[in-house]
Amino acid sequence: MRMAIDCLLSFSRRGEQQSFEGHVVNLSSKGILFTAIDQFEKGDQLELLLTPTNSSTTPMEASVVVSRVTFNDEVYELACEITEMK
Repeated sequence: MRMAIDCLLSFSRRGEQQSFEGHVVNLSSKGILFTAIDQFEKGDQLELLLTPTNSSTTPMEASVVVSRVTFNDEVYELACEITEMK
């Protein structure tokens, strides 16, 4: 079951310092779909930090693997499998 979520996230490739920003579309217990203006490839391993707009909700940190990339107008949609919650 996927939950629609409207919030920003920051992420980086595993082991790299450069940070990117994205916009969460939906989230499930095993995956996340978000958009980004930067291109990534299927199989890329990413570290995510999702900070909800509601200040009482704890930020979510997770490791993910990109399972699908779709270019949609001006943004990339990245479907990722969550491999580890931190």
